[in-house]
Amino acid sequence: MKSLRSVPRENIFPAPFDVSWFYQPTIRKLLSILQSEGAEVFAVGGCVRDSFWKKKVEEIDLAINIDPIQVKELLNKIDCRVLNIGIEYGTVTVILEGYKFEITSFRKDIKTFGRKAKVQYCDDLKEDAKRRDFSFNTIYLKPNGLIVDPLGNFSDLRSGTVKFVGDPNERINEDHLRILRYFRFVSRFPNTNKAPDQETLSIIKRKRHLILELSRERIWNELKLILCSHSIDLVISLMNQTGLLALIFPQARLDLVQKMSKLEKMLEKIINKVNEGGSVDLCDPIRRLALLSNGSDDFHQTMFSLDKKELKRLRFYQLQVSKIFESCHLMGFRHGLQNGIDLLLLSMTVIEEPASSKIEEETQIILKRCHKKIVEGSFARFPLSGQDLLNKGYSGRNLGLILKELETAWIASGFSLSRCQLLKKIRFIK
Repeated sequence: MKSLRSVPRENIFPAPFDVSWFYQPTIRKLLSILQSEGAEVFAVGGCVRDSFWKKKVEEIDLAINIDPIQVKELLNKIDCRVLNIGIEYGTVTVILEGYKFEITSFRKDIKTFGRKAKVQYCDDLKEDAKRRDFSFNTIYLKPNGLIVDPLGNFSDLRSGTVKFVGDPNERINEDHLRILRYFRFVSRFPNTNKAPDQETLSIIKRKRHLILELSRERIWNELKLILCSHSIDLVISLMNQTGLLALIFPQARLDLVQKMSKLEKMLEKIINKVNEGGSVDLCDPIRRLALLSNGSDDFHQTMFSLDKKELKRLRFYQLQVSKIFESCHLMGFRHGLQNGIDLLLLSMTVIEEPASSKIEEETQIILKRCHKKIVEGSFARFPLSGQDLLNKGYSGRNLGLILKELETAWIASGFSLSRCQLLKKIRFIK
C-alpha cells in the first residue's frame, strides 16, 4: 500500500486483541464505499486503544489517504448524513444508520493556533501519526485486521505508558486540553506512570495557564474523568507538582485528597467483605469536587460547566462537608445509600483525628460500623403515614408534629419499633 511505504514490515502484524467491532455491518458498508475507488482507510486512535484495553468502543475514528472533498464525493453515493464539522481541518463527520463516524484525511500540521491548525494533506501514514497526541494513539487498524504501528509505539499501548508524540510543547500548543488528557491517562495506569518523565511535567508546569483558554465544557468533561479515577491520589499529587491543582482549585488541600483516597480504599475492602447493601460509587466525581473546592461556591462558574443535577449535588455536599454526623442511620434514611456513603467519607476526611498508634485500626472499625448503619437506614421505610394519624382523629399542625416525633423515636430505635408500637406511643406525646 502506498501509504505504508515508510512503515517497517515488522510494524505490521495481526491484531493481538479482539477487533470484532470493526466487522459490524454498518462499518463494513462505510469502509466498502470509502475503498471503492482505491482509497486506503484505517481505524485509529481511541477505538483501537480502548479495544486493546478491553474497554467498550464508543466512537470510531477513521483515517484516509484522500482529501475531504473526495471523501464527500464518495459518501454522496450512499444514504447517509454528512456534516461539515471540522472539515477545514480535514475531518468529515458522517451519520450512517444511526452511527457517527469521523473520517480525517492524512495530514501534517503546518501551523497551529491552539486547537486550530493550518494543515497540509498527505498520503504517508507515518507523517499522519507524527501529529497525534499520545504514543498509544498512533496505532492504526486496517480493514483486514492487521495492526500498523508506524512509529513503533505498540509497547506503550501494551504498558499504558503516557508519552506525548514528539515534542510535548508542540502537542500542547496544538490542543491545550492535552494537559488534562495527560493526567487522565496517567490515572488509567498508575503503576506504569507513577514516576513520569520530569521534563514532560516541567513543560506542563510552564504551559498550565493555557487551559484557561479552553471552554468550561471541555475542561469539565476531562476533569470529571480524572475525578472518577481509582488512583486519584497519584494524579492529584502530580497535578499539584505542576501547579495545575492550584490553578484549578486554589483552596484545595492535597493532604485531604490523600486522606479521602485512603478512606475509600478501606471502605471498598469492607464492602467487598461484607457483601451487603446496594451498589456504591466510591470514586464519585462530585463528592471529590466538593472536597477540592473546599467550600468555594463560585469557582465552578468560571472554570467548569456543570449540569443542573451535578450543581445541585455539589452544593448539597458543600453544605454538609463540615458537619459531624452523629447518626449514620439518619444519613442513610434521609439521603439514601450513595449520598450517605459520600457524606460519611466527606465528614471523616475533614474531621481532625486524635494522635493514636492504632488510628488505622480504629478508622476501619468506625467505617465498618457506619457503613452498616447507612445501609440499614437506606433500606428502612417508616411504617406510619399521615393517614394513620387521621384515622386516630389527629389533624392539622398537630398531626405533623406528632408524626415527626414518632419518626425521630423510630430512627433512634434503629428502625426497630413496629407500627403498633409507634401508635401506642402517641398517647405519651404532649
